[in-house]
Amino acid sequence: MTQAGHRWWVWAGAAAVGIGLLTWGLRRSVSSPAPAATHAKALRGKPRPAASLPSTDADVYLTNLDGEISELTRLMGVNGKTSATLLMASGAVHTRGRYRGDLDEIQRGIALTTECVELAPAEPNCLLARAEQEQSLHRFPAARADVERARGLGGDPTRIADLLAELDWNEGRYDGPMAHFREARQQRPSTGTWLREAQLEHDLGGDEAAERAFERAEDRVADTAPFPIAHLNLQRGMHEVDRGRLEEACVFFREAIARMPTYVAALEHLAETLRTLGRDAEAMTLYEQVTRLSTDPEFAFALATLYDAHDRKAEAAALHEKARAGYEALLQKYPEAMYWHASEYFAAKGDANRAHELLQKNLVLRPNSGSYVALAKVLLALGRIPEAAEAIDKALAMPLKSAALFWTAARVKRAQADIPAATTFEAQARALNPRIATAE
Repeated sequence: MTQAGHRWWVWAGAAAVGIGLLTWGLRRSVSSPAPAATHAKALRGKPRPAASLPSTDADVYLTNLDGEISELTRLMGVNGKTSATLLMASGAVHTRGRYRGDLDEIQRGIALTTECVELAPAEPNCLLARAEQEQSLHRFPAARADVERARGLGGDPTRIADLLAELDWNEGRYDGPMAHFREARQQRPSTGTWLREAQLEHDLGGDEAAERAFERAEDRVADTAPFPIAHLNLQRGMHEVDRGRLEEACVFFREAIARMPTYVAALEHLAETLRTLGRDAEAMTLYEQVTRLSTDPEFAFALATLYDAHDRKAEAAALHEKARAGYEALLQKYPEAMYWHASEYFAAKGDANRAHELLQKNLVLRPNSGSYVALAKVLLALGRIPEAAEAIDKALAMPLKSAALFWTAARVKRAQADIPAATTFEAQARALNPRIATAE
């Protein structure tokens, strides 16, 4: 999977991590105000180390998280289930699922919120918790329905507004969410709202503005839980990758891993970045670790391609089969969550028709900028140039700016023999990411 594709899953699919989803840690990082800062202040350009931003040992944190889930499960078995215990258990299970990158665990959290809804149908918090978690599996219509039900029951208007902004964002209706994210940060400055604004600046093509917002998010951390800090550094690393600064990205990924050594997403992104840098031995070691931690077929496929490149054909063949079977199984089990990811796999395997079929389904769920760019790429591969042009024009009409957008637009224009336009778009792409030619 491309870095851009994975970023999209982690950010947009997670319903703005700091605002709604990783609530077990991030909502508690709101408290103390950060020191005043001005735009004249120099950027740090690197993560704050544990010496200046301490966090709990990862093993202790994860043991406590497992213990919380076990104890809540025990209590519900002894005393019966209540909406309060179901909400606490679902939040903890969801956090563990996000950390592990485990869709089954995420579904388990959603199942607990569903029990909460059934037990207390007039409790809007059960519906809002389910809506937040459903977005992790890209079940956006179901999430919106839950939000509307919660609104009818008098649910928290701030939480509802946050969720609706994320749902509108995923549908490609950007103006309202952009204003909302900025207003949320101004009215409720926290690690979560600053992080969301950083992601917004990134998606609008900003660099320094995004980095400043990331640093403000870091400066707002007041909780010692390591996962929110690791997640923040993961996002910062992905920002650096998208700007072509791969060595800098590795610094942030390594800091995320230092906080949470078995954080699957951080390990995988570091492995992918190292491979791009030509450091295959390091990348291979990391991918081998990741495939021991996760059954995600994306990682099996990545390791298989590395083995292929280093003439380990038998091992590669086994992993290729594991990846193929894994994608097919996940498409059956969690279709909405897998349309985009599986399309990238099939495109890489040379099956552009299957990739196109999946991206069409993805577009129904998320008619947004990233979806149109992905669709344009596969239409180009199929030689369907007019349709590719239509898709990329829709993406270009939206406010989001990325190197992938402009590079794909350049490829479409070249296919149409519009060389001046292609040259202009290539320059715009390289201005955002000097490495875009190899990244794409």
